[in-house]
Amino acid sequence: MLDEALTLPPDARAAWLHGLPAAAGPVIDTLRRLLALPAAGSSGDLLHTLPKLPPGGADALSAAPAAGALIGPWLLLRQIGEGGMGSVWLAEHADGQLKRQVALKLLRLSWARGLAERLASERNILATLEHPRTARLDDAWVDQLGRPWLALEFVQGQPIDACARGKALTVRQRVALLLQVGEAVACAHARLVIHRDLKPSHILVTDNGQVQLLDFGIAKLVQGNGAPAAAPTDLAGRAMTLDYASPEQVQGQGLGAASDRYSLGVVACELLTGARPYRLKRGSPAELEEAITGIDAPRASDAVADAAVRKALRGDLDAILDKALKKPAGARYATIDAFAQDLGRHLADEPVSAQPDASACRAGKFVQRHRVQTVAAAMSGHPRRRHAAGAAGGHAGHAQRGAAGRW
Repeated sequence: MLDEALTLPPDARAAWLHGLPAAAGPVIDTLRRLLALPAAGSSGDLLHTLPKLPPGGADALSAAPAAGALIGPWLLLRQIGEGGMGSVWLAEHADGQLKRQVALKLLRLSWARGLAERLASERNILATLEHPRTARLDDAWVDQLGRPWLALEFVQGQPIDACARGKALTVRQRVALLLQVGEAVACAHARLVIHRDLKPSHILVTDNGQVQLLDFGIAKLVQGNGAPAAAPTDLAGRAMTLDYASPEQVQGQGLGAASDRYSLGVVACELLTGARPYRLKRGSPAELEEAITGIDAPRASDAVADAAVRKALRGDLDAILDKALKKPAGARYATIDAFAQDLGRHLADEPVSAQPDASACRAGKFVQRHRVQTVAAAMSGHPRRRHAAGAAGGHAGHAQRGAAGRW
């Protein structure tokens, strides 16, 4: 604004100040003082004679927001979350015309390289994602102090892991929740978008059991040929949650959809076993990075003390999680849909692709799916029944034995 004012003749600046929009209110007094300096019309000593900001002026730009504050057209009601990049507030439209409440994501004012690009990327990505299991983007802009914000659909729910614990969900019920997550992630991948930060706190479950996927803040578009888009800025490049990061994220490699499949595998492991995949001695970030990139995750069922849960995980789910957590991206499931299909086959007692294709396994699955029919057929071929039928019916009994034998 000062640059713009200095291009005007001195006698035109007062009218220019008077015509500034209301959003410029917080800086108009500072502009007036700057323009009143003797050197304001020339290069002179301007940089050495800038007035000091009033008490608290510098802090006002970076001060934490408070309930009742206006952020753009939104009135802050209460804080509902906070993270490394900023805070999330429950908000409503200040003019009262829109009754809908939103989750307002307010990014901290920062001169970090790439912040503006990151905001624009998140806004553009979320605008393309319309799915019943993905939080909708309502609006995005900057407030009167220049702080960027995003207004997202407000989802009332619990993180998926907290929901599972609180409701004491069975293994099968937890697998059903993972299938819902797979739907939302598959929708994003179909639009060439990767999430890059899948974790329980970004996956909420509503009171009626519906999953909602949140926060594509560090997602990035993938080019049509499946290769990663242009290299991100340093700010976006290393943004991740280490506990759920893929080996390629940790190593700083280009990312594709396979990274999300790995992260969803970590979420699935934690949801089904109550613990993340790796057993660490020191628990340091360096040790975790080493485990993610170089140590195969142990069998999921081995991490569970409860005998019933351990039994439910053995076999199919152990194999599914092992495949999702493979170190080489190409060794994991080819798509999120393939991952979800195996989970669905497990629920349906059908053979899963992650298990060896053994005839004995398929026969066992057939028996599990058709217990009643199998028992009835077996009873019809029981030796005592064959003997009784033969004694009573002569040739008819021989015919029955032949039929039972063929079965």
